[in-house]
Amino acid sequence: MQNYDDLLKENIEWVEMKLSLDKDYFKNLSKGQKPPFLYIGCSDSRMPIDTFTQSEPGSFFIHRNIANQVFGNDMNFLATLEYAVEQLEVQHIIVSGHYECGGIRTAHEKCTNSSVISSWLMPIKKIELENREELDKIECVERRIDRLTELNVLEQLKHIFELPIIKNRIESGKYPRIHGWILDIRHGKIKEIVVPMEEWKSKGIIPQNYTEQQV
Repeated sequence: MQNYDDLLKENIEWVEMKLSLDKDYFKNLSKGQKPPFLYIGCSDSRMPIDTFTQSEPGSFFIHRNIANQVFGNDMNFLATLEYAVEQLEVQHIIVSGHYECGGIRTAHEKCTNSSVISSWLMPIKKIELENREELDKIECVERRIDRLTELNVLEQLKHIFELPIIKNRIESGKYPRIHGWILDIRHGKIKEIVVPMEEWKSKGIIPQNYTEQQV
């Protein structure tokens, strides 16, 4: 495991390596950002999305919190979303959970004495209760928690679509495409979550003119 001094030493080594490959690397990097992706993920230290996708700095505008939650009253998140959509004009919004998520497991097992964490995870307990019939049919506890992880991503996608800034952008015809991911930490692969498009359109969650295809 790295210690603090290692971080500074390895930073210097990384800078030297980058400059040996491209002497203008940092000059070009500092000119500004135009990332195509807004990534809303979990705070888990094992989830560096640039590593999982072999992406260079500048690819992702990132918002992370415990269990990748989307709250309409979270000013930190809303400011990030507005900046990404209005100023950076990202082409895609990705909400990503991951298997073996500590937040999901804690919500499922109720194993916390912290009132702050309990309050943060309460919406996940609500998702679990709303889907109890489906979840109770899954005998394997680990698979049940995996499914709760997937349901949590779906719920956060729903919240994204319901936000006024996103609804307004979709109605205007110029909007980012919205995706759900699960990072499978056991195998390293990304799993796409299928959005029930027609069902959500029929319920008014997604505007009728939304399409997943880039125009």
